Amino acid sequence: MKKLALVIKNIKGVTLVETMAAIVIFSIVLTGILNLVVGSMNTGKRAEFAYTSYNLAKNHLETLRSMPYSTLVNAAESEVYVDENGVSDQDGFYIRSTAVTPNYGGDANLIKMTVSVDYIFRGVQSQSPTDLSAVVFQYA
Repeated sequence: MKKLALVIKNIKGVTLVETMAAIVIFSIVLTGILNLVVGSMNTGKRAEFAYTSYNLAKNHLETLRSMPYSTLVNAAESEVYVDENGVSDQDGFYIRSTAVTPNYGGDANLIKMTVSVDYIFRGVQSQSPTDLSAVVFQYA
């Protein structure tokens, strides 16, 4: 019993300064981890927007390719805001433009179509659009 009493008397408590230092170090580490998580989430969301932009461009190009050849010349559009489904929406996060080049390469039977899609992430437009092109041939 005497030994136990001696051991208890030799145990020192944790001071307030040590506790505050531990809390500060823990807070710094936690802040770093949270910044890493938020950065990863933003990168993932930006990648999702880029992937959706690609799909919007691809789907619109496929829609144009299925149209009659004679109507393709009128398919040009400039900065149309669309939603994630490609439906025109003034509040959409995507901006689609379509350029149509008739008589492509000097051939009256060829039309080149280029679809460009930009996305708006956190109020900022993407730095480079997703561009896809196709050349359509008119069968005689």
